Amino acid sequence: MARDNFLYMQLYEDLKKKIEDNVYGEGTKIPSDEELMNKFGVSMITVKKALSMLKDEGLLQRIPGVGTYVIERNPVNEAITRVNNGSVTKMIGLVLEHVSSSFGLDLLYKIDREAEANGYKLITRFSYYNRDKETEEIDFLVKSQIAGLVVMPCHGVYYNPKILKLILEGFPVVVIDKKLEGISVPSVRTDNKQAIKTLVQYLYEQGCRCLGFFSSEIVGTSSLQERKNGFYDEAAELGIETLPEFTLAFDENIYEHPPCEENVEKAAKYLTLNKDKIDGIICAEYSLMPAIMEASKRVSAGVGESIRICCVDGPEGLAISHMKQNEIEMASKIVNLLISQINGTSTETDFMVPAILRMDQSC
Repeated sequence: MARDNFLYMQLYEDLKKKIEDNVYGEGTKIPSDEELMNKFGVSMITVKKALSMLKDEGLLQRIPGVGTYVIERNPVNEAITRVNNGSVTKMIGLVLEHVSSSFGLDLLYKIDREAEANGYKLITRFSYYNRDKETEEIDFLVKSQIAGLVVMPCHGVYYNPKILKLILEGFPVVVIDKKLEGISVPSVRTDNKQAIKTLVQYLYEQGCRCLGFFSSEIVGTSSLQERKNGFYDEAAELGIETLPEFTLAFDENIYEHPPCEENVEKAAKYLTLNKDKIDGIICAEYSLMPAIMEASKRVSAGVGESIRICCVDGPEGLAISHMKQNEIEMASKIVNLLISQINGTSTETDFMVPAILRMDQSC
């Protein structure tokens, strides 16, 4: 036993000195476990014990399937990652586009609670729909020595290279709300197609026979494309007439404000042209609702009355029928999937969570 203790301490001290002397500089990959075992003539248990001590001190990061790297260190990281007794706090990172009363608050709170229950602290950052900001926040989190990353990617035609690099390196990543087509990465998202199909069925049962689909511009956004597909597939199955898809500009202003005037004017023209024909509208996102309702008032289209309207998500107490994403179930699956990746036990990669229909009780 004394000899084993001496060997792992010898290996630990040798590697630590090389790190301190910059033989293994920050970000450098050190020799593999097998190479260290052969070089020092020790057992694999001895190697893992020495590396574990260096990892606990915040000097090394072990990436499953890739290797062991010297962590890039700075005073900010050390302040974040160490508690008073000197032990390292296990952390996971979360990058969201933003949260609002209509979507994200329950998701955020539940992820935090689930992370804490599994012994991890959650660091949350926001991209505010900006790809460069998203990259900046991911870099910050990785340098803060997170064990895994949960990210809601920004809208766009191309995937963020920073996310792709982490995935290729085997770093634990879970994508939420979207699916990166052609990329093997665990994801958790709402069953968007089924959510819209349910709304089409609901409006059909309410007597609607001519529907319009309102969406923000679909640019590399899998969730919106799935919702669009669900709309036209279900309408065709039920024999419902559909008007051409109507697209509004995506409003990136996350605070309470009047609806975008450009969107109001576009919606007003659409409603003026179709108000004598259309009897139902489905909005792919709640954020489009203010512009549509304002446009309806201006042209006396009767949206919400003679023209029924539904949407995906909405604030608590929303008076119209809508599909509410099950944020609580999504959060549980997100954390479980990430933890299983960190522990090397992940098997499932893609979860679709059914949304919940919340009906207008006046109907």
